[in-house]
Amino acid sequence: MDRWNICVLIFTLMMGGFVEVLSRNGGMTALSRRVMGQSRSPRRAGMGAYFMGWVVFFDGLASSVLVGKTMKPIADRAGLSREKLAFIVDSTSSPIAGLALLSTWVAYEMSVIRQGFTNTGDPLLVDGVAPFSWLVLSLPFRFYNWFMLLLVFLLVWFMRDWGPMLVAEKANRLKPRSEDNLTDETKGSTIALALVPLGVLVLAVFGGLFISGGGWKRSFTLGNLVEALSKADAAAVFVLATALASAVALGLTALQRRGNQGPLVSSETGTQAFLQGMQQLFLPTLILVFAWMLNSVIKELGAVNYLVSLLGDRLPASWLPALVFLLASVISFSTGTSWGTMAIVMPLAIPLAVKVSGYQSGMTETPILVGTVGAVLSGAVFGDHCSPISDTTLVSAFSSGCEVMAHVRTQLPYALTAAFIAMFLGYLPAGYGIGPWWLLGVGSLTCCLLVGYFGKKVT
Repeated sequence: MDRWNICVLIFTLMMGGFVEVLSRNGGMTALSRRVMGQSRSPRRAGMGAYFMGWVVFFDGLASSVLVGKTMKPIADRAGLSREKLAFIVDSTSSPIAGLALLSTWVAYEMSVIRQGFTNTGDPLLVDGVAPFSWLVLSLPFRFYNWFMLLLVFLLVWFMRDWGPMLVAEKANRLKPRSEDNLTDETKGSTIALALVPLGVLVLAVFGGLFISGGGWKRSFTLGNLVEALSKADAAAVFVLATALASAVALGLTALQRRGNQGPLVSSETGTQAFLQGMQQLFLPTLILVFAWMLNSVIKELGAVNYLVSLLGDRLPASWLPALVFLLASVISFSTGTSWGTMAIVMPLAIPLAVKVSGYQSGMTETPILVGTVGAVLSGAVFGDHCSPISDTTLVSAFSSGCEVMAHVRTQLPYALTAAFIAMFLGYLPAGYGIGPWWLLGVGSLTCCLLVGYFGKKVT
């Protein structure tokens, strides 16, 4: 009965139909040819998926569906394994959306931060808090997000892997690569069949969020834009934007068929392709439903409250950011929800950080307090990124054509590596007052050394 979950189901099914139309009308084939040229380089395919994830920064779930479905034929052509593609898709969804200051996450993050300061019981803190400024201050403290994104880049650029991913990549190199369907019909397709609907989708999302949040009533400034996106009804906007983009894609496909160009020149219509794309994601969406059921059961059992109680309030102040990151990571991995983790941990972590750091209204922000805020937001992303019952994990695997547990098994060692670096080279020293920019530099160097030492080239 949850409205957001219902919108996620509708959006996911329609996105499956939308991308299937772009694939069947030849638009994605033409676009992939333009992107890849004559190259069959796995590195180029991987970097294409990586940077496309940065382009679709406004929502993690939208990025998982769009990037996975779009890049799957390109990855198959280049010989990039489905496991590696799913890893890239998943690692550039929530980690990027969690960093973006213009995304569907912003409103929720600000609300839980405000709730945390409200729970301190200090009227001066409640009245003086500016949640968006705390989001900005916490950006360099989102260590897991930054290290994960860097790790993905290094692994793709140097084409090195270790663990289960190395095995999957080697096995995939032995498979025959998919060939281009360069028929006369496909050659009649143009990249406009893909670019125009994709452009409509992006513009409709941003325009819809702006209008839904009341941005059209204010002057166009960065502050008003952020506020409008924060107040928008994101669930409804994504459904309507996807419906509009799908209608455009179907219209262009119909015009293409009328001119006897493109692959859809048989009795098959664009609508049939759209329904077939939805059908491909029907069973995967049932897994989403069961994952939500499991989340509800875990919540009713009170397992999360028990985990929170383990921290208590008797701990060294300098350890707080690291312990909060660990707690948020365990909860988010166990429940598969980043937003639920933020709602649980942030209202408890901020009052605790205020107490142990002695922070008062008007004081300069302490590293412990800002680091704790960043630890909650970053730890929540960890579980959303790699939990087997997370919606982005499931959708990333489905859209990339990868078996779910194969995706989890191959991705988890990398996620744990980034989390380990974030905790011991990020949050723990940050609690002792070391600046985040120094820690980002040390952590980044560590990522480079690990890839160089443990990573093996796939031949």
